[in-house]
Amino acid sequence: MSTQNLNEIQKKLNFHERLSPEYIMLDLKSDTKEEIIKELAQCIENHKNLLNLQNFLRDVFKREADTSTGVGDGIAIPHARTDAVDDIVVAVGRTKTGCDFKSQDGKPVEVLILMGTPIEKVSLYLKLLAHLSYLLKKPGFIDGLKSAAMPEDIIDLFARNEVS
Repeated sequence: MSTQNLNEIQKKLNFHERLSPEYIMLDLKSDTKEEIIKELAQCIENHKNLLNLQNFLRDVFKREADTSTGVGDGIAIPHARTDAVDDIVVAVGRTKTGCDFKSQDGKPVEVLILMGTPIEKVSLYLKLLAHLSYLLKKPGFIDGLKSAAMPEDIIDLFARNEVS
């Protein structure tokens, strides 16, 4: 595989290139899992890659019903492969009060990373989840998500931790 092809694949995985301040909510108000996901999804309602918000939410909730996306350390990654998007959509949200996601560690979720990928892009979907898991294990990354003062700080945090 050529270096150019590797760079193209890596670029597709970079969250910082998919985020903008309008897709980041640092003060979510809802207090139930369903409502907090809906509240965060509102910020992507006009995303160019989102075809249908209600269908996207339906698929995210279906996925959430299978197994909680609370991954521990105050992080949840509600996500779905769905026909409601024609390319990757990502939003990041944070709540000061925490929300019960039935995470394995029992801790309330403070940060949500909402993600959707086209249903037919299984490989990309799995690579994005693996890449996000890698980032979450980097020292200081989760603390950076929890302490960011502005949406731009979240984007910068991803950029500093991703290969460009």
